[in-house]
Amino acid sequence: MVERTDPARTGVKAGRVVGLLTAVFAVISLIRVQGSYYENVATVFTLLGIESQFSVTVLFWGNVLLTASARYVIGYVVGSLIGVLYDWLDRPSLLILIGIVFVVGAVDGLLAAIDTRSIGIGCAYAIAWLCYVPVFAWLFEDDAGTVEKGPLRLGDL
Repeated sequence: MVERTDPARTGVKAGRVVGLLTAVFAVISLIRVQGSYYENVATVFTLLGIESQFSVTVLFWGNVLLTASARYVIGYVVGSLIGVLYDWLDRPSLLILIGIVFVVGAVDGLLAAIDTRSIGIGCAYAIAWLCYVPVFAWLFEDDAGTVEKGPLRLGDL
């Protein structure tokens, strides 16, 4: 069976690339503050009467794993939504797609910069989102909506 290529599916694939990139940046930003994380959580554990260095380590790496997973999912979902928006706008030029992705990347980068207190990490997130456009353009075939290229949807009958 031939898989039909549409903007939403292509957006998911491009979003996965962005998700992987931003997950790497999230892990880097967390590892940068690993020492202060241990100190802060150890203080909270002491106040609560919990005495275990192992628990702090498990919490930190669990936090890293959850954060990386969340960044991947965010890239996946937002990438799909960008693809749907691109299709809804009747597949305009790539300049429009660049504008949409730039806005998404700027907002994500701003939030990351505020969260990490690092302009470098914020810029890295924004640049990661700009990687969406070449991946989308490379994977998307605009003529794939024809009957010969893939299976029909119920609305196409």
